[in-house]
Amino acid sequence: MPHGMEQQEMMMEELWEALSDDQKKTLMKRMIDAKIMMKEGMIKHFQFKIETMQLVKKMLDEC
Repeated sequence: MPHGMEQQEMMMEELWEALSDDQKKTLMKRMIDAKIMMKEGMIKHFQFKIETMQLVKKMLDEC
């Protein structure tokens, strides 16, 4: 692991230990929300790609 990443992990651990339980809970919820939003974004992207491919297929069938 690069040296800079080790320092960042150590800083994050120190920060985590300094937080109260309520702050930790809030942060964990936000991290989970961020993952959910990322997955929803991926789903929307794939839905758009599927719709585009279906549109192209329909256009080719009409030719």
